[in-house]
Amino acid sequence: MTCLKQRDTNKAYAIMMVVYAVFALTADSLSTNHSHWLINWSRFYWRFKSGFEMSTAILWLGIPVLLMWRDLDIRVFTFARWKKIDAWLLIALILLGACGVCLIKFIPVLNQYYQSQSHLSASMKWSYAIGNLIWLSSWLIGWEFLHRVFLMRYLQVVLGRIGPCFIPAFEFIFHLQKSIPEALGMLLLSMVLTYWTYKRKNVLLPFLAHLSIEITLLVYLII
Repeated sequence: MTCLKQRDTNKAYAIMMVVYAVFALTADSLSTNHSHWLINWSRFYWRFKSGFEMSTAILWLGIPVLLMWRDLDIRVFTFARWKKIDAWLLIALILLGACGVCLIKFIPVLNQYYQSQSHLSASMKWSYAIGNLIWLSSWLIGWEFLHRVFLMRYLQVVLGRIGPCFIPAFEFIFHLQKSIPEALGMLLLSMVLTYWTYKRKNVLLPFLAHLSIEITLLVYLII
């Protein structure tokens, strides 16, 4: 990625962008959980009947893209910077992710959170799967963009090379609202994906790896 110009001036802007990312993650968590902390955050939770979460898409993708569109490097979304070994890394991450999903049944807190839908009829399973895929499309692209493009850029402006080291902490803290085992799993995954993104200046592998885990989880729930 190209560096932001006029570092001293843009450092203040970068700090504001990092603060925005914290706000976007916090606001999404509060609204999704219908929190009444200070205000009624459920008013800002906009979900269509289809399952698409418009509020999340706006907070994690729409606004961040508008805030940094002039600095976007399109090659972060392509295979242009991939090396041959990266395809094998993706396969390894897909397999490890599938193994991680299979461990859910052996971890009580996760098994309780991700309850099986295998009892549903075939038609209900199909509707459940479609709804979840629509829901997934509303946040997954935004999640990866917010962390491995938006935060990756501005944390480096604010903190230099050590900036990206804080991205796994963002993801870990956000997932604590679910459970510690899932937060730890996200921490480990984020360390790998963030380092790869930092080295390759690309977000495609993290997106595909994360997508594979979510698809595997969906299959796990309905079979």
